Amino acid sequence: MRRLFSYASTPFVAFTLVLVLKYYGLQFFVFDNLNPLDCLKVALPSLLLFTLPIELLIRNERRKLLAFFVLNAILSAAMVSVVVYFRQFGIVVTYHAFMQAHQVLDVSDSILDLLQPLYLLYFADIALYLVMRLFRSAPKFKVVRTNGKALAGLWGVSAAALAAYGIMYGSLLNELKQAERMGLVSYELHTIFTGVANAKANPAASAEPITPDAVRSVKNVDLPESPYGFGAAENRNLIVVQLESFQNFLVGLTVGGQEITPVLNDLIEESYYFSNVYQSIGQGNTSDAEFIVNTGFYPPAQQAASQAYGSKEIPSLPRLLSSRGYETFTLHTNEVKFWNRIQMYPALGFDRYYDMEYFGQDDIIAFGPSDEVLYDKTLPIFTDLHRENKPFYAHVIAQSSHHPFIPPETKEMLPLPEEWEGTDIGNYLKMANYSDRALGEFIDALKAQGIWDRSMLVVYGDHFGVSAHSLKEDDRTLLEAALGHEYDPRTVHNIPYIVTVPGFTDEGFVSEKLGGQIDFMATAANLLGVSLASHVQFGQDLLNSTDNILGSRFYLPTGSFFNDEIMYISGETFGEGTVIPLSVSDPALEADPMLYKDDFVRIMRLLQMNDAYLEALPERY
Repeated sequence: MRRLFSYASTPFVAFTLVLVLKYYGLQFFVFDNLNPLDCLKVALPSLLLFTLPIELLIRNERRKLLAFFVLNAILSAAMVSVVVYFRQFGIVVTYHAFMQAHQVLDVSDSILDLLQPLYLLYFADIALYLVMRLFRSAPKFKVVRTNGKALAGLWGVSAAALAAYGIMYGSLLNELKQAERMGLVSYELHTIFTGVANAKANPAASAEPITPDAVRSVKNVDLPESPYGFGAAENRNLIVVQLESFQNFLVGLTVGGQEITPVLNDLIEESYYFSNVYQSIGQGNTSDAEFIVNTGFYPPAQQAASQAYGSKEIPSLPRLLSSRGYETFTLHTNEVKFWNRIQMYPALGFDRYYDMEYFGQDDIIAFGPSDEVLYDKTLPIFTDLHRENKPFYAHVIAQSSHHPFIPPETKEMLPLPEEWEGTDIGNYLKMANYSDRALGEFIDALKAQGIWDRSMLVVYGDHFGVSAHSLKEDDRTLLEAALGHEYDPRTVHNIPYIVTVPGFTDEGFVSEKLGGQIDFMATAANLLGVSLASHVQFGQDLLNSTDNILGSRFYLPTGSFFNDEIMYISGETFGEGTVIPLSVSDPALEADPMLYKDDFVRIMRLLQMNDAYLEALPERY
C-alpha cells in the first residue's frame, strides 16, 4: 500500500491524472457529456499511450519532468484546438484539417474570436507550477523505481483497448458519436486507417459505368419534353454572385424597423427566389461552394474539393459555356492560392481568373479588398466585353461578410437597437447589410452601362455565417426573438438562391421547392438553353423539378439528407437518427426515421456514384 501511495506522487501519475481532468473538460465542451466513467473509459487508455513511453524510456528525472511538461502543453493545445474547431464547425477535427494548416494565418482573426478566457484553464497548471518554481515552493515529485515489463504491458492493454473501440464503434454513422465512444486518439487513428484503406480500394476502378440516365434513375428524375423556362436567357451574359456567410434568414428580416437586406428584398420582387435551399459544402467551405455550383457534383467527404480534384479535368458549366463562345472567368479579392484555387479554376475550365494581384490591397475587409472594390474593378471588365458584344460568364466571389464580422470604422454601418450593438449577431447583421448595399450599387452600375438587360443574375449564399455551437446565449435570445422561432439546423443550413432574368422573371415568384447548391448548375443551364441530358451531374433544374433529395457532408453526419418534407440527421445507426420537419409550422409530421430508409439508401448510393465518377476523371497533366 505504501508503494502504491509512492507511485501516486510520481510525475507519471500526476501528469496522467491532470490530462484526464482536461479531457473531461473537452468531453463537456464537445460532446456535452458530464459522465466521469465515460470520460475515464476513453481518456485513460488514450493518454497512457503518450505518458507511458516517457516513463519507460527516459531515465534522467529532470529530463523526464521536462518531457511531461512539454507533452502536457502539446496535448492541452490540441484539446483547445479540438474545442475551438467544434465551436465553429460543429464537428471533430481530423488529420485532414492539417492539410489546410498553412492557411491558419489567413483566418487568424476568426480563430482569435472563437477563443474564450475559459480555455486558459487548460494551461493554468503549467503556469501555476512555473510561478511556484519561481518562488521555490513548487511540489517535489518522488522518484520510484518502476517495473518496466508491467508498464509495457499496460501500454499494450491501452493500445488494445483503443483498437477494440475502433472495431466496436467504427461502423457508427455519426462521426461525432464515433469520436465520443472511441476517444479522440482512437477516432483519429480510425480516420487515418480508413482513409488509407479507401484510397487503396480505388472505388473508381471497379465502379459500374455512371451515366446521366443511371444518376437520374437513382434520383427518380424524369426530364420534361418541354422544360419550363428553357432558353429564357439564351445568349445572355451569366453573372453569378456568391455572398460570403450569407444565410436565408437575413432575407426579409427587420430589426428595429430596419431591413437587413433591402437590396435583396427589392430584387426578389423581380426574380425567382428559392427559399427552401440548403448548403452542400464540405471541408472546403467557400471554395467548395464554387466547385459545387459550377459542376453539379458533391464535394468529397473529408477534403476540400480543390485539393482532392484540383488536378482533374472536370465537366463543368464554364466548359459548356466556353464551347458556346462565352468568355468565362472568376473574380475573388483574395490570393488565388488560398484554398488551392490556383489549381481548381483550371480544373473547372475557367478561361482566366482575377485575384488580389488585379484588385490591389486598398480598402481591406476580411481577406482582401472590400466588396465595393470587387464590384468597382469588375465593372470595367464587363463593360469591355459588353462593347465587343461578347457574351460572358462571370463568377463573382464577394467576401467582406466573412467571420469574425468586424464592422470597419471607415464604413457607414447599419444602426441597430442598443441591445444589438456590439454583439456578435449584431455585427453579423451589419456586415450582411454592408454586402447587400454593395451589391445594390453594383446592380445599379450594370443597369447604367446597359449590361443588365442582356444578362442573367444569380445570387446565393455560400454557407452559414452564424454557428449554432459558438452562438452566445444572449445573442441566441436576440436572434430567435427576431426570427420568431428556434435557431435550429434548418435555419443554420438554409441559404438564399435568387435568379433574375430581366423580361422573364419581372413579376417575381417565391418557390418553396427543396434545393441545394448542387442544383444551381442545372437550373442556370436550363434558362441559358443548354441541355444537360447527356451530361453527368447530380443536381436537377429547380424550375422543373417536382421531388428532390439532397445529400449533406462534413457539417452533418454521414448519411444525413434532406427530402421535400424533412431534414434527417444521422445517429449512431439509421434508426436512431433525428427527423426535423423542414416547415417550422408543421411539427406534427411523422418523425420515425424508418419511414425514410429508402431515401437514406438512395442518397448513400448517389454519394458513392458521385465519388466514383470524380475519381475516374482524367488528370490534366
